[in-house]
Amino acid sequence: MTTVIVTRRAGLDDLDAVLDNVAAGFGSYRAFAPAGWEPPDRDAGRDLTAELIVDPDTFGLIALVDDEFVGHVSFVPARERSAGEPAGDWRSRPLVPGLAHLGQLFVSEPWWGRGVAPLLHDSAVAEMRARGHSSARLFTPSGHARARRFYERRGWVAGGEAWNEHLGLGLVEYRLPLGA
Repeated sequence: MTTVIVTRRAGLDDLDAVLDNVAAGFGSYRAFAPAGWEPPDRDAGRDLTAELIVDPDTFGLIALVDDEFVGHVSFVPARERSAGEPAGDWRSRPLVPGLAHLGQLFVSEPWWGRGVAPLLHDSAVAEMRARGHSSARLFTPSGHARARRFYERRGWVAGGEAWNEHLGLGLVEYRLPLGA
């Protein structure tokens, strides 16, 4: 029997499922994070996540199997932010021309290795191209070997690493040229 993965655009009705998925994804970071590390509070970013879901510039896609939420991906046009600058209102920062920012790609653990992540990733990259972006970036924890292998197999190139105060983890920036 073949598993059918269905995707659709994320909507505000999906907010709690997305937040649960993000919380579970961050929870999996305990496997490589320093001893005593705790993931961010599930609801700390609730308002921002709701704003992003309804923002027309955000691309959010969820994956379902038999109406069960199994993963999601999202990206936004990249915005400038200087090191050490407080988060503040994300909409007030200048756009980085041509650059998409892949903010989230999380799959429920029982669905790891079953084709959900590649489907979500490739859908997001295709949409980045369709929207005219010439390149993409993402940040992933430097200790997250599984995610790093996933992105590198798909052509993402690792760049610099920096400490992320909010997460309490080192993050590696990856770039992907989108070409024509």
